Amino acid sequence: MNTQIRNITKIFSLVFINLFEKLILQWNKKIKTFEFLIDHQFNNYQINNNINLDYENISFAVIKRTSCPICGLFSNYIVYLGCLRKFMIQGFIPIFDLESYQNTINGFMDNPPKGNPWEYYFNQPFGFRYKDVIQKARNIKYFECIGNEKRPDEDIFLNKESKDYWHNMANKYIPIKNKILKQSNIIIKKILKDSKNVLGVLLRGTDYIAKKPFRHPIPPKTKDVIKDVKILDYKNKYDSIFLATEDRNIRQEFVRAIGIKAKCLLNKFEIFYNYTNKDFLSQNIHFKNNIEFSKNYLLNIIILSKCLDFISARTSGTIGVFILTKGFRNYNVYNLGYYK
Repeated sequence: MNTQIRNITKIFSLVFINLFEKLILQWNKKIKTFEFLIDHQFNNYQINNNINLDYENISFAVIKRTSCPICGLFSNYIVYLGCLRKFMIQGFIPIFDLESYQNTINGFMDNPPKGNPWEYYFNQPFGFRYKDVIQKARNIKYFECIGNEKRPDEDIFLNKESKDYWHNMANKYIPIKNKILKQSNIIIKKILKDSKNVLGVLLRGTDYIAKKPFRHPIPPKTKDVIKDVKILDYKNKYDSIFLATEDRNIRQEFVRAIGIKAKCLLNKFEIFYNYTNKDFLSQNIHFKNNIEFSKNYLLNIIILSKCLDFISARTSGTIGVFILTKGFRNYNVYNLGYYK
């Protein structure tokens, strides 16, 4: 009996020691990760590429969002920002994945030949790359980004502290690629003549209007926006009025009403949306498998963020504009309730 008790005690002791060693190892990884975060929090890795990227000691959270494959670029951007905050607090370096599962950004392909589309538009935190982390890192965990995390929401329209917080978070850890920022500056000079006296307008159409998604904000009617734009233009005498919309009908109505002051950044291929079929925009032949459409959308959002004044429907893109902007002189985000 005593021998049996001693054997059981030894087994429990070995299990406890093994568990304790694992906890110590995990704790050491967390310490290394927090040390890395602290050491490099002030680095501008867009300019300085000399950060020592440690794949051996720190912990990575590879994050994807399989629950919404049809969600667009800024819907993912906003949700990923929430997961960025969550997993950094937990002692991970987040790495965002739009490659390993089918989604609208990668053309509904598993492992597309051009790699992770996220890195076509944005940097990963601290300059890591998805491919390198998958191949080289020793400490990786995989997580689903479900969207319930604290993230940018419509509070950002009214709360400057919230806007500044997410602006700094996005700028620091997932900045837009330099080549896209440079392209946006060239477009601003070309289309807006580098003027600062510009009103930005963001209107959502196509599948959003046709499908009327449950609990999503109701957009304003184009004619009402045009009326408000004319009032603002009469008061402020803008040099240009920059409209961002994916909807051909909205754009044509807006340009006809506003005239030569109306400026737009067009896609290479026009989207002809079938309002009768009410398909998701992601299924459009010119949208699907075309990484340039999302880049054009991002360029529109960047340009809007640099306008002097801004009016908009409530969309994920609008939240994106507020994350990117340093501030507007005047702005109005229409609040017309939600689809039921």
